[in-house]
Amino acid sequence: MKTKNSVLGENFLLLLPAGFFLFEALKPYFFLPYTDNEGAFVLIGGEMARGARLYADIWDHKPPLLFGQSWLLQRFFSLTEIHLHLYGLLIHAANAWLIYGVAKRLWFSRAGAWASAMAYLLFLFPPLFQPWAVEADLLMQPLLLLSFWAAFSQKGWRHFFSGVLWAGAFFTKQSALFILPVYLMAGAFADVPKILRWWAGAGLTAVMVMLPFMLDGRWTDFYSALIGFNQYYVEKGWLFFFATPVFRDFLVQWFKVAGFTYGLAFLVWGLGNWGKFSQPLHPRTFFFLTVWFLGAMVSCGVSGYFFTYYFMALLPPLALGTGLAWMKWKKTQRKDLMACFWLMGAGVAAAAINLGGLKDKVFSYAQYPVPRYFADKAMGHLIAGQAKPGDKLLAWSDDPQIYVYAGLRPSVKTPFINHLTGMPDEAWNTLDNFNRQPPAYCVVSRMDQVITPPPSVRGLVENPLHPGPKHRGFGFIPPPRSRQKALKTVFFPYQSKPGTVRNDRGPFPKDVLK
Repeated sequence: MKTKNSVLGENFLLLLPAGFFLFEALKPYFFLPYTDNEGAFVLIGGEMARGARLYADIWDHKPPLLFGQSWLLQRFFSLTEIHLHLYGLLIHAANAWLIYGVAKRLWFSRAGAWASAMAYLLFLFPPLFQPWAVEADLLMQPLLLLSFWAAFSQKGWRHFFSGVLWAGAFFTKQSALFILPVYLMAGAFADVPKILRWWAGAGLTAVMVMLPFMLDGRWTDFYSALIGFNQYYVEKGWLFFFATPVFRDFLVQWFKVAGFTYGLAFLVWGLGNWGKFSQPLHPRTFFFLTVWFLGAMVSCGVSGYFFTYYFMALLPPLALGTGLAWMKWKKTQRKDLMACFWLMGAGVAAAAINLGGLKDKVFSYAQYPVPRYFADKAMGHLIAGQAKPGDKLLAWSDDPQIYVYAGLRPSVKTPFINHLTGMPDEAWNTLDNFNRQPPAYCVVSRMDQVITPPPSVRGLVENPLHPGPKHRGFGFIPPPRSRQKALKTVFFPYQSKPGTVRNDRGPFPKDVLK
């Protein structure tokens, strides 16, 4: 019979491989340049720290608690690439720990709970895409997991706490709305008192989040970010999906690569549910995990864009399903389950060691355009070396990280220029302000231009480059002499095509900017 000390010793020993898996899964990406979503996360939090009012002065179609995290972090230290990605590592560690806690709430054995946590950490290896990226899809997961843990509690006040946490997740990423039916399976809605406590927690949190925006005149911009603009975003996403065969082909390639590991995880989950368990589980376990998985699937596809990092929402229910299957195998030694476990491990290992260039293929479909993001970083540093205090920048692209690298404040309300297609009034103001009082610098990208630049900028870009300073693919276009204030316009021609990424000792080529 195991004593308390022996259990603690075993748990400590299991923490060693868990930490190793987590570090090895994320280590290659610590120093990667920001993604576009990371750039917006750092930029908007930094602008809030400078006194900008969220949604009134700086705007994005994400809820306020997402950027509140960035603002809070930047009060203590700067969010450099390494700092931000280490924060992502801590979030993944918290997720694994909370998955263990949810598994115990579902009456898993200790081995099954540990298997669930380990499965989550192993799923962070390829073919998962952008596991290092700190964005809303990752940052809402600890809130949801802790909310589920509280929902299964027998203590009444924890149901109130569960509602608070779900609302926190919703105001971090709106896709938490599609997880709401899960609480029907979690016991939080089992009787009227529990329902009232849960909704009291969620409602109180919602009022506390929304009230500041209602009181100081930011309600319209807040509502647009939370709901209004996203209706337009979803419509455009599905139009883009059906009108862009190249993107659909990309998704086919993604499913070819990712379907093996995740398909096997889903298969092993199903096989693990076949037959009786030697120890009783929570009676709602199977319905809870199934509804959770289906809700996460809906959240991944509702926008029509099918961004691969959306699918991170599937990992917790898949990990818990894998833990269930591990419990079944421990008692039955079934060969079908063991074969699935070996195949899953082989697939992850093959991608991790880049067998046959598999890791390169995975990364090329990761929606992380390597040359483009390195170009953003180089251009931002180039501008930072010349800019003066008080200068402003307009990045006519969908890469807000340029502002972060340049250290300049944006001259436009939304750092994603393509969002102006759904904000006609703001688009008009941006173009009008550009012509009346242009910023010191303007960066124009030849990629992702859904909205046409103003004629003054477009004319500069279309003109041949004058002889002058060059920097790794960038050209400076001299400003027109008629302009009283010098406007420096930079363009970068980098393109990123699936399948072109090479590997030296990491997921990107060292000579990408040479």
